[in-house]
Amino acid sequence: MESKDKFECGICYYQSLAKDFTPITVSANFAALECPKCLNNDGETFREVNTEEKLAA
Repeated sequence: MESKDKFECGICYYQSLAKDFTPITVSANFAALECPKCLNNDGETFREVNTEEKLAA
């Protein structure tokens, strides 16, 4: 997982870079993402956000 990848929490819809989803709780699985806003750590609810900019024609 690259730190420049952008992810979105499936519960509170917080979006940020992968490095901002580093687990902060003591019992967290440090291999998984954890939302800093709602502390969601269910890996199946996170989705990668497409960061490509689409140019208008």
